[in-house]
Amino acid sequence: MRSHEAFAGALRRYALDLVRLYRSSPILNKIVNEEGRFLISSLALQLHLHRDPRDPADGLTLSRLRELCAAHGVASPGRVTAFLGLMRMAGFVAPKPTEDRRSKLLVPTARLWDHVRIYTVIHMRGIEALCPGTSYLARLDHDAAFLENFHRAAGGYYLRGTRLPDGFPELAVFTSADAGYMVLLSIFLQLPVEGGRARPGTVDLPLTPTAKRFGVSRSHLVNLLRAAQAAGFLEVSGSGGRGVDVAPSLISLLERWFGANMALMSQSASEAALRAAA
Repeated sequence: MRSHEAFAGALRRYALDLVRLYRSSPILNKIVNEEGRFLISSLALQLHLHRDPRDPADGLTLSRLRELCAAHGVASPGRVTAFLGLMRMAGFVAPKPTEDRRSKLLVPTARLWDHVRIYTVIHMRGIEALCPGTSYLARLDHDAAFLENFHRAAGGYYLRGTRLPDGFPELAVFTSADAGYMVLLSIFLQLPVEGGRARPGTVDLPLTPTAKRFGVSRSHLVNLLRAAQAAGFLEVSGSGGRGVDVAPSLISLLERWFGANMALMSQSASEAALRAAA
């Protein structure tokens, strides 16, 4: 996909849309702006999507989510418990309406689905740029089941062992830190462009406003930049986030990751479309 003429533009649009989304939503910065929390919330959604419709007791519960996260090495039981509580407080999941007071089932709320849909649209824009004629955005509008089918298909790959982050361990410098991925995208968006593609260069990342924008502390951002520098992705030549010299390896990492991500999302969207047609 990296050789596609629309690749650079699709990546830039994806990065810009995600940064704008997280910048405008403080709750997203608290809920999913770090890989561990993102995976817990994703697995919570998968428990709901992969429930047995014939069994009214099947679906998302705290105990099942703790077991699933433990099985995939995502998080400790204590962290899952705390995070699911945060999701309930934020209005992303709620108890399933039932007459059985013993039921501990939780279901995604309309608020969660709204965020999921926005996140999905960002990815569908990338897919449609790289795979013209797919019309997945239009399908999102007129096919009520497509959104669930897409995330059921995409999550199914992870549940079966196809874990995209495992192929990019170096990305963890950014994704394992709060707001790290947004910082990576923010740096990328400032890079000079030559022939339509980003090129290594020097950018400014003012520490205080950037930390405030993504809901982290200034010291946290300093530590993130130090870790990225130690990994060879950049070098901070100035003070206060001024003068961040970006290495070619950072651009290569983001391009490879985006290409692999789009390939997986495209396959998942194709499966969701076929499911709807069946």
